[in-house]
Amino acid sequence: MTTSVPTDDTVPPSSEAGWKSYLADLWNAPPRARAALAGCLLLMLVSPSGLSAMTTFVVPSFAKDTGAAESAGILVFVTFPLLIGPITLPFAGRWVDRLGARRVAVPSAVLYAGLTALVPLCGSSVPMLAVVLILASTFGFMSGLAVVFKVVSTWLPQHKGVGFALIGVASSVAAAVFSPVFQWLISGSAGLGWKGAYLLVAAVIALVAIPTAMFLISEPTAPRATGPDVQLPRLPGVPLPRAVRTRVWISITVSLAFAAAGPMTVRQNAVGFFSERGFTEATVSLSLSALFAASVVGLLVGGMVLDRTDRPLVVVPMLAAVPVGLVIALVNHGSMPLLFIAMIFLGFATGAESSLGPFLIARYFGLASFAQLQGLTLAISTLSLGMSPFLVSAVQTATGSYTVPVIALTSLTVVAVVLAAILPKFPPQWKVGNAPDQTAQSA
Repeated sequence: MTTSVPTDDTVPPSSEAGWKSYLADLWNAPPRARAALAGCLLLMLVSPSGLSAMTTFVVPSFAKDTGAAESAGILVFVTFPLLIGPITLPFAGRWVDRLGARRVAVPSAVLYAGLTALVPLCGSSVPMLAVVLILASTFGFMSGLAVVFKVVSTWLPQHKGVGFALIGVASSVAAAVFSPVFQWLISGSAGLGWKGAYLLVAAVIALVAIPTAMFLISEPTAPRATGPDVQLPRLPGVPLPRAVRTRVWISITVSLAFAAAGPMTVRQNAVGFFSERGFTEATVSLSLSALFAASVVGLLVGGMVLDRTDRPLVVVPMLAAVPVGLVIALVNHGSMPLLFIAMIFLGFATGAESSLGPFLIARYFGLASFAQLQGLTLAISTLSLGMSPFLVSAVQTATGSYTVPVIALTSLTVVAVVLAAILPKFPPQWKVGNAPDQTAQSA
């Protein structure tokens, strides 16, 4: 017995060069590929990333309702879920590689919705609340990030750069749009409070994520039967144990972790950092809007450029935007044009970086262990995102200035650029089939 892929489900590579052919091939993707991409975008809208704007208004409401300190609320609602939830992504990626995206997405979405509904029932018990939030975040990451990159890689092999970019755009736009909505629901005229908002969000997750995972998420090479006699189409690539020992994977992971820390640290410390340089809070908030807008541009431009290049050096200017933006922000004292230029550089880099990781992993190491490698890389980068703002703030408290920690952070982002510059040439395109796996000589 064999498991075959219907011919109308396969995604042929582009036979012509040029942007017109590239866009036409994307537009003419098979119906199931378009449905799967739409499903990925819907999952990201209700993922922890898409709903991240909620915690800004939940924490003050929780503190007022329970009498807890706001710092305790930040620890429970933000720090613990962000640091612990993504650690499970490598394991979730392994399940996606072995079982298929849908088999992981459906139960994860069910648990994500159910655990989110339990959050308001924990009341003022901080330990219980922390456990439930961590579990909800874990299954939220599993139903979203652990699944969507693998689905895009298999359905849109010639357009994975722009596909990854659209995933980032979905979560960024969701965060921007949901921010005033959550304010209205939690502390505005709707008057739901943090408990009512969580119940409403749980219902939305159930109504959106579960049907999406069941009916839209698919893979052209997904397993359709199991057993000793089943021969599955082989996904080519480098096995996980070998990939994580290569200089290429280590360079990609370290460079992304260092580079991503720069924009995140500036965002989280923006009011204090820029007040040292003579800017009001209102001006800083406006500059943050410019950062988010630039991140959408970075996502789309970066994704399309990656799809149309065979040269890893294209990564260098994308990452170099981070130290350039940090230097401009550091030396600027009172110039509003320079403030916005710095934030646009950082925003563009933030967007471009979102598609860099999965693109580089798929390009260098193929799809055989893609979800596991992407999950591990993302988990390491997320740890950097969670710790760097806190460390910079702690050093500022000790020294009385942001100058020293931001200089140190800028130095790390320069290291990220150097690591990207020495990446080896891409291996030949990986081809799906039952032939022996290709070997990435450069890896």
